[in-house]
Amino acid sequence: MNTKRMLACAAVLLAVAAPATVPAQTQPSVSRQIFLNADLNKDGFIDIDEFHKDVVRGFHALDHNRDGYISSEEIRSIPDKTRVELILKMLKIADKDGDGKLSFREVVERRMAFFDAADFDKDDRLSMTEVIAYDAEAVRRAALAAASGGTRGK
Repeated sequence: MNTKRMLACAAVLLAVAAPATVPAQTQPSVSRQIFLNADLNKDGFIDIDEFHKDVVRGFHALDHNRDGYISSEEIRSIPDKTRVELILKMLKIADKDGDGKLSFREVVERRMAFFDAADFDKDDRLSMTEVIAYDAEAVRRAALAAASGGTRGK
């Protein structure tokens, strides 16, 4: 798999849990990259079908051994080593059954929760404005949680 595609897949995985945990200075560029990769028809919106295709594409691109899970070993194979530790932390957040890997169901549930929360106007599509606004609010909540020593924003 080429490096560009692997980086795009890493961005997809970042979306599993990213908004509440990505530092404020990196979130806008990560969000834009995720958005641009998912907007398949390049109309400036990610509709629910494009979103589902992006989830499937990203999951299968990272599930190298095709066992139906994304493991920490598969995450460590991402070329962008600066993001690997961040993504491993996010794995722990999205890993509902605590088995140390992400099932397709866990990824879909986490990504759909993001889609629903970010779709402010409830039109079943996301605009860049909605994604950036959602991320800004999530980063604000995470900063408040960090300042108070809590875990809000996860």
